[in-house]
Amino acid sequence: IDDFHMGLEGEKKFALVEKIRAMMKPFGAREIGLGGARDPRLQTPTERPAEDDPGPFYLFFGAQPDLWIGELWPRGRAWANGLSNASYETNFCARWSGGKNFLNHGLIGSEVAIEPDGSIYPCCLKTKAPLGSLAEERLVDILDSLKGHPALEAINAGDPEAMGLEMGWSREEYRAASHVSDPKGRPYANVCIGCDKFFEAKLGAELRRIRAERLARRAG
Repeated sequence: IDDFHMGLEGEKKFALVEKIRAMMKPFGAREIGLGGARDPRLQTPTERPAEDDPGPFYLFFGAQPDLWIGELWPRGRAWANGLSNASYETNFCARWSGGKNFLNHGLIGSEVAIEPDGSIYPCCLKTKAPLGSLAEERLVDILDSLKGHPALEAINAGDPEAMGLEMGWSREEYRAASHVSDPKGRPYANVCIGCDKFFEAKLGAELRRIRAERLARRAG
């Protein structure tokens, strides 16, 4: 909910907020927030729940300058226009929108990104290959099949550098792969770039193999 998404400029975003609140109310879903300074109209009507509160909950967030805008993911227009100021030490994987805890379904903090075609990803940035497709399989079946895999567990731990330790990539090799020039010619390094390279070199093919095994088991 911000001014940077088409159709949500100015007062339009608040109209959407009220519409969604009205949609959630009949289902008993309660609004929570990420904290931080926001427009009073976005303040949450309930206190942050206890950890053992089963919910359901929902929240609004967007491109707040002090929370999201400053560093920018190396993706989309931010990447194409050389706007990302993230450094190698900026670990998006370990953040709310990253891959940390994506395998821990049923627990607070476990999230995946789902595309309209059913493809699922461990983070909002979206890895270079999907984990699977909801058009073919149940989400929990896909996630459970990936538990215990060293590379996926590294993402789950928010430690992308460790993805290749059992697949032929040292941390030093991962760091080296993370250094590139962005589309504007600037030297750039970030763990997300290393993740992209590792998926292209190793993990994309591995995920396709695991998917084929899952589908073969279903087919009997």
